[in-house]
Order: sequence, then C-alpha cells, then structure tokens
Amino acid sequence: MNARHRQEQLTRRLSLVLSSIVFLLLLMMLLAGSHTTSEIVVRIIVAFLVTMLFYRLLSRKARRRAVLRKQPFPTSWETVLQQEVPFFHTLDELEKDRFREEVRIFLNEKRITGIKTSVDDTVRVLVAASAIIPIFGFPGWEWNQISEVLIYPTTFNEQYEFGSLRKHDVLGMVGTGSMNRMMILSKPELLQGFRAGQDRKNVGIHEFTHLLDKSDGAVDGVPSVGLPRSVITPWLKLIYKEMENIRAGHSDINPYGLKNEAEFFAVASEYFFENPGKMKQKHPELYTMLGRVFHQDPQARFKNALRSMVKPTAARLGRNSLCPCGSGKKYKRCCLANR
Repeated sequence: MNARHRQEQLTRRLSLVLSSIVFLLLLMMLLAGSHTTSEIVVRIIVAFLVTMLFYRLLSRKARRRAVLRKQPFPTSWETVLQQEVPFFHTLDELEKDRFREEVRIFLNEKRITGIKTSVDDTVRVLVAASAIIPIFGFPGWEWNQISEVLIYPTTFNEQYEFGSLRKHDVLGMVGTGSMNRMMILSKPELLQGFRAGQDRKNVGIHEFTHLLDKSDGAVDGVPSVGLPRSVITPWLKLIYKEMENIRAGHSDINPYGLKNEAEFFAVASEYFFENPGKMKQKHPELYTMLGRVFHQDPQARFKNALRSMVKPTAARLGRNSLCPCGSGKKYKRCCLANR
C-alpha cells in the first residue's frame, strides 16, 4: 500500500469518527425533552441521514478514487506513456503502476481545456506526465494549487493573448490574479518537449516546477518542500555561481535561467529530467542538489533501466518501444543497436 492509499484510508476513518460524533450530538439535541415513540424514530432517522450526508462530504475524494482504481487503465493512455514519455520507461513495474495511478487521478480531478484548439488523449496524458514527473519523489503529493490547465494553439504574450500581430514568446505560464489556480501551455511546445528527446527543454515540466516552487507561497527558486533550511544558503550560492558561468559563456544551461532565481530553477529542472546523464557529468554539484530537491535520481533510474534491458526478462520493453535513454528513438534503433 503506497502513501496515497494510506492517506485516503486515514481520511475515511477520520470521517467515520467525526460522523459518529456528529450523530451522537444530533441525537442529544433532537431527543432532548419528552417525545412520543414515533417522534423518536423520526428524529433518529433524521440524525442518521444528516450524519450520512456529512460522512459522504468528508470522504467523497477518497471514495471516488477507490472507485477509479477499479477501472482499467485506458489503452490509449498507455500508448501515449509508452511512445511519448521516456521517463516512464526508466521506472520499475511498481513505479509504473504508481505513475499510471497518478495520471488517472490527475486527469480525473483537473480540467484540461483547449482554447481554440483540440485536446486529445496525447495532450491530456502529456499534461499529466508533466505534473507527475517533478513530484514523483513525493508519493501522495496533491496538486491543490491548480484546478485547470488551458491549452493554447500557439505561444502567447504576458496578457494571455495569441493569434494577433503582437510578439508572442511565452511558451507556458502559471496564472496569477484572475487566472489563479490555472496554468497555460502552448500545445506545440508541450508536444515538442516530450518528442525532442535530450534537448533539455520541456515546457510542461518547466511550469509544474514553478508550481512546485510556489507551494511555499512564493515563486522564488527556493522550493522549501525539498530543501531544508540548512541547505537554502548553499543552494542560492550554487544558483549564482551557475548564473555567472552562463553569463561567461561557460555553461550549456538555458540562458533564460538568467532572468531570475525562479527561472533558473525551472530550466535547470528541465535539464535534470530531460538529460540527467549529461547534467551529472557537466554539473555534478547542481545535479546532486536537484536530486535532494526532487528526492529523485533519474540518472540512476536510467542506468537500472539499461541494465534490465540486457537481461532476458527485459523483453517486456519491446524492440519498438521508446528508448528509456530519452533520445526519442525506438529501442531497437538506439540502445539495443548500440549494445
């Protein structure tokens, strides 16, 4: 049983305890004084019905998820994970089951809305994967900061506008003000982020990293969820050192990270998940620190995936499956061919 299941079971138990207390309090109130037998029966029934409604309200999310888990995982969603998400291939079987469950829950509880563009299963599953990859090291994580993801047909500007003659250079954005609890993603950039392989760019991961950063109340490049206070100062020093390397032309980290600490964290996170082997080789200190932030080691997962592929039992991967190295090529034309 994973952390999410345990939490949901605890929620249902607490809901039952609280509902029992409410039932007893209602009985005390409704049965105070003298009543006929028929009145007592009616009041007990009323107390019971009110209590049942209270329990259902408290436990509705846990009960809905329990029903959801009994349903088969959609074949079309599985196809997208197999063909479009290299991260998925680096997971072991238990982790893949957890990833599928996270996808199912995210898509059941969050709206994915196309604005003058269509939204198919590929787009929906890639949005969910973008949300799950950064927080996969935090089992049971709840994306309470967001309720809807808007999919735009193109890039857009800071005023959320697209399709005009104005300059549109925004690929994705976490909404603020009237757009609070929303995220906007450019559809072409979302698709390209997963299909480009090891280009170290993924707008979906970028924006959900901002949202993770925002979980402590501020988008400042210091995600307190993964960084203890004692590490914050070394983390900031590392950010500034890497920024200086970018300015001097001595770094392959996306220069967009020079905008501020939050953007550096986001572009470094894209690199961390898109091409962990290269980051670990070229930026070992940054890789180690991001590993602490995300509670993940994607390079180790990649190595384990490759190791399992050379065993006879690894035939489950399939020659035509997407190679877990993140190249974007089929396994038979990538690591299998190079073995």
